[in-house]
Amino acid sequence: MSLSPQIITEDLYNSALEHLKGLGQVGRKAIRLRAIVSAKEYGVGLVAKIFNVNSNTIRAWAKNFESKQLDGLEYIAGRGRKSKLSEIHVNEIAEQVRQDSSITIVKIVIKLKELYNVDTSRSAVHRVLKKLNFSHITARPRHYKKDEKLVSEFKKKSTRKN
Repeated sequence: MSLSPQIITEDLYNSALEHLKGLGQVGRKAIRLRAIVSAKEYGVGLVAKIFNVNSNTIRAWAKNFESKQLDGLEYIAGRGRKSKLSEIHVNEIAEQVRQDSSITIVKIVIKLKELYNVDTSRSAVHRVLKKLNFSHITARPRHYKKDEKLVSEFKKKSTRKN
């Protein structure tokens, strides 16, 4: 039982059991609570192997639960790579699309490079466009061999008369 008695006190253990009763067995918080309870009973090292996490992770969950209760078991915001596109760039993208609704993502990437000297990917611009609720709308495709005269004649002949 390595360091679990020092980290997971009896009060913390009982609090985790009480919260676990209200949460059930499914979900991120419930799984982390079960890990804390199991770490008290079986040791941090063994539970870390079973849950396939580092033992420091279980210790961090216990400390966060002790200080913030259930809110401490959520993912911490701000993880991952930050975007190269700042708020100025996002506003520029929105302005470009408002000025020219048929602008392509590649053209937006080129304009960002010219105006702000920012190297960004098409997928990053696409994510920004989705976040801004812009969508790609295209015309219905037409076959290149379609004869408009024949189509109009067909429409005239096929109109229903009641």
